[in-house]
Amino acid sequence: MADSLQAIVASTPRGGSPTRLAETLEDSPDQLRHARSRRVARDLVELWRLQNGAERADVAVVDVAALLAGVCEDSHEVTLHGPRVASVVSDPRRLSRIVLLALDNARLHGAPPVTVEYDETSISITDSGDGFAKRVLDLVPAPFITADRSHGRGVGLGLAIAYRQAELIGARLVLGNAPNAGAEVRLKFLAAAAAA
Repeated sequence: MADSLQAIVASTPRGGSPTRLAETLEDSPDQLRHARSRRVARDLVELWRLQNGAERADVAVVDVAALLAGVCEDSHEVTLHGPRVASVVSDPRRLSRIVLLALDNARLHGAPPVTVEYDETSISITDSGDGFAKRVLDLVPAPFITADRSHGRGVGLGLAIAYRQAELIGARLVLGNAPNAGAEVRLKFLAAAAAA
């Protein structure tokens, strides 16, 4: 391992910084399997904590426009539509988590481009894929629900976690299929709906 690291440093141009190890060395199947296992384990712990009341929301006034711009800035083929300023009372960390889970679901199971639309009442993430399978729509928010296991992607935890995170922040996660096909994940802020 030390020889590999020395080779990376030696190949770096003067004044530059070493490239990321993942970009320089190929990840082995064992490393990828380990990383996936760790992610699934973290997701299972998160789901357990949410289901058993071990989590609390830390609410504040959140500028949804700024939060979404930050969350989506590294997401390729994502279009953001909404007002320049849209404030809600929510937990910014949990709100970011919900959006990231929905974007991850669109990336794994949908197709680009992905559209994120928002205002002070809701956030909608729509992909351009085939939409949710009826089985997923019928069984959400149960964990381990997947539409097509033939691709080996996902274990059915992401949307179950997003659903419970939404409940914790006083919102509602609604899954559906957009009229032009494609899956739609809509987060509705219940406090905003009650005030309207």
